[in-house]
Amino acid sequence: RRAVPRSSASGPVGDQEPVAHRVRWRRLIVLELVELLLAGVFFLVGGAKLLGDPGMVALFRDIGIGQWFRYVTGGLEVIGAAFMVIPASSGASALALGGIMVAATLIELFVLHRPPVAAAACLGGHAYVAWARLNRVRRADAPNARLVGSRDATPAQPATHVL
Repeated sequence: RRAVPRSSASGPVGDQEPVAHRVRWRRLIVLELVELLLAGVFFLVGGAKLLGDPGMVALFRDIGIGQWFRYVTGGLEVIGAAFMVIPASSGASALALGGIMVAATLIELFVLHRPPVAAAACLGGHAYVAWARLNRVRRADAPNARLVGSRDATPAQPATHVL
């Protein structure tokens, strides 16, 4: 028997699949490097807060809440950094540390009256990690389901009642 030639609609042509695999692999490498970078930064900064670095003591004195807030913030940052290096928990950790960075951005703007460059950069990194990790989890939970709100989602069917 003669083989029927494959059409382009039946599947990947040539080496498109390996190219897509390499792109996914590179994205994963970038994601994990960003996670490690953020974890390192937060481990160092949170550790400096916990160890009583004079710059951190002065910073929290200028904020005016008290030194207990330095310990709480430092502890949360070190714990968040530890969870950031675990891929299964890095999305949740990025959300938590992102919340801390939102608070830090607001404090720098409205209390310390200075531009929040470092806090905004960290917030951007945490937003990327949270989006990438939590989007991957959502797709893994329902691989064949259509995403809610996507253009190709079908409208909900009206409920039918049987009397």
